[in-house]
Amino acid sequence: MVKIEVLSGSKSIGGNFIRITDGDKRIVFDHGMRFDLFKRYYSRLVTPSGIGEMRDLEILPKEDWYDGVSDIYITHLHFDHLGLLSNIPRELTVHLPSESIYEEMEKRWESSPSWLSLVPRRYYVKVEGVYPLQLDRNNVMPIPVSHSAFPSFAYLYFGSDETVLYTGDFRVESFLDREEFVRVGGGEGMLDYLEDNRDVRVDVLIIEGTNFGFSRVPIAPSDCSRIISKVMSSVRGVVATTHYLDLEFVGALVRTAVEHRFRPFVASERLATVLNTVGFSEGGQIRAISDFVSALVGFETVLLEEALEDKFLLLTSYYDIVDIIRSVRNYGGRLTDLAAIISEPEPPGEELVEYDVIVRWLQLFDLQPYRIRASGHYYPYELKTILDIIQPKKVIPVHTERPEMLYALATGSDVM
Repeated sequence: MVKIEVLSGSKSIGGNFIRITDGDKRIVFDHGMRFDLFKRYYSRLVTPSGIGEMRDLEILPKEDWYDGVSDIYITHLHFDHLGLLSNIPRELTVHLPSESIYEEMEKRWESSPSWLSLVPRRYYVKVEGVYPLQLDRNNVMPIPVSHSAFPSFAYLYFGSDETVLYTGDFRVESFLDREEFVRVGGGEGMLDYLEDNRDVRVDVLIIEGTNFGFSRVPIAPSDCSRIISKVMSSVRGVVATTHYLDLEFVGALVRTAVEHRFRPFVASERLATVLNTVGFSEGGQIRAISDFVSALVGFETVLLEEALEDKFLLLTSYYDIVDIIRSVRNYGGRLTDLAAIISEPEPPGEELVEYDVIVRWLQLFDLQPYRIRASGHYYPYELKTILDIIQPKKVIPVHTERPEMLYALATGSDVM
């Protein structure tokens, strides 16, 4: 008999830890850390003393939650879902959306002077990449989803008496068309797959609800791309920030830039490393700015001064954008005919981005900022469409501060 326990994430955005017991089998979906609690107790001045302290503060999963667990399935590599793998106290297997991206970033985390050094696994933890739309030894099937981290998956578990779908974080519309999504993601997206395979019946739907209760303006990837196009049509150059895992957004920026005859460049070492790891070069059109990318990556490199000679798109991070603008000004580049696209950080707690500070610097440079990014999470008005396709018997809300609102809209009942 399938038993589902939401040990963390039932009323918080992040920190998901869903344990499923089925006979002598016990698996976990996501292994996140609670950034809402992290920010309550830690700052730039006060840092974690170690794993034990963060367990005590309920930022990390408790040790006994792992009892009997053989496998943990991670939906994507944001820390509120990946968590700190060094917190795992015993031998088991962690299934990752991309083993290659994780291992590349693990090298950086290991040498970090901050709490990020606690992310990498201990020697006894085995990691495996997942295979889209293939049933594994635990009767778990990963299904690609669109999200602000690439790649991302939902997990379908075929249990002894119930079929469980855990969505992880996802949005309904992708920056990629259906054919591109299948090619890049390794298979059909979750909703397309379930619509095309009506014989798959979902008994229990464990669904995220990040945007419930928020007044966030619903902007879809297609809307986002149109806004980017309008911005690019009015300027000679664009500096754009993006999370290093948000490769769908990177793709949209690059495609729109090429349409406007902008030359795309990457000016962030971390982003360049991830793009290189997954072989993302948009047909060789992206080049790296050697002033900001020193790693050995598979891109042609140029100096920033060369990139400024014609219409350009500079892809960078929240942490590098001010230095890049300083460099552009030092090279005599005109700032009045440039624009900055600042992608909304997601999840905000993980990024710890001081948006107002960045904007003040851009204003000091007379550089117009545009805060643009489609949410990586579906909007409440899309819930009916989702439920019409999945048709679950039971709904369990997670990853939301308003689970009662999601549940009421999903079921018509006020009692969870």
